[in-house]
Amino acid sequence: MKAITFGSAMVDIIAVLESDSIEQISLSNAHQQFLLVEPGRKIEASSISTHIGGGGLNTAVSLAKLGCSVSPVVKTGNDASRDHVIDHCKQHSLATGKLLVDENNNTGSAVMIASHDKNAAIFTQRGSNTTLVNNDLEQVSPFAADLVHIAPLSGDSANMLPAVTMQAKQEGAFVSCNPGIRQITTRTNTILTAAKSMNLISINGTEAAALVPCLSALNPELVWSKPDTGEPVLRSQESIVSLRQFCEAFHKNGPENILVTYGSEGAYLFDGHNLHHQPVIPVEVAGTAGAGDAFVSTLAWGLCSKADAQDALLMAAHNASSVVSFVNTTDGLLERAELERRAGL
Repeated sequence: MKAITFGSAMVDIIAVLESDSIEQISLSNAHQQFLLVEPGRKIEASSISTHIGGGGLNTAVSLAKLGCSVSPVVKTGNDASRDHVIDHCKQHSLATGKLLVDENNNTGSAVMIASHDKNAAIFTQRGSNTTLVNNDLEQVSPFAADLVHIAPLSGDSANMLPAVTMQAKQEGAFVSCNPGIRQITTRTNTILTAAKSMNLISINGTEAAALVPCLSALNPELVWSKPDTGEPVLRSQESIVSLRQFCEAFHKNGPENILVTYGSEGAYLFDGHNLHHQPVIPVEVAGTAGAGDAFVSTLAWGLCSKADAQDALLMAAHNASSVVSFVNTTDGLLERAELERRAGL
């Protein structure tokens, strides 16, 4: 299978702190948590390491380990970090012919602070990741891929989502996307336009809830019925909406398959008829970064390969579970044979 991934390339600096070295405050009424650092204090870290990541590269490595021939479309600066990105691609057998250069910005970078539940706080400078334009799309055309996956796009690059999905669809590719909350809330129209060309969209519960008012506006006759007891729901603007009804309404406006993730409660996949549930695979968490990339890329690969929806979900869950047992975003990604063994397929 030939695959192309769009998204970011990042230099990730990951600091892991013991829970007793940094304070955590939880607000139970707001369901929020905060890490507190005393100004001027030097904090000892369990480890500090540098890695290459970003959604465009994480999903590319994931697909390569599953046996795909992968060309990531990511944009870097003309700096030393670009050389590290190229080395990373070569290490993981990724093609480098579609790596783009931005002469005016640095390669994106991030600092991740992981402590307590290991759900890292991230300081990010997106740099060249924000500057994808039409000329870049012309430079990497034609896609000539069976699968095109678009990870979250940053800044002005997000405006390119409809053009990327439309071209991929016209070329006959399976089109997968996980847009992220910033794209959904600031560029809702581009998401809804691009969704018409998607075979799979991946969003979490918060992102799905943000789309509820948009679907209501698109479908004035739509009435959100009261969910049945025990069924999965979304909470949008102080109202409770059935997840199935949301998926059915969204499906009518574009995506063939809709994945909605619920964190520790697992994930749901709507395939146009059935709502499939996949629980989380238990594992000791070292870091959560990259888990979403592993899940959606594996699911897209499975569905593109015509795997049963429940089997594709199971493999996705096992790959994501393996990733969170490592600090960085790619060391835990599984080869196809090991993934199928763990999933019992």
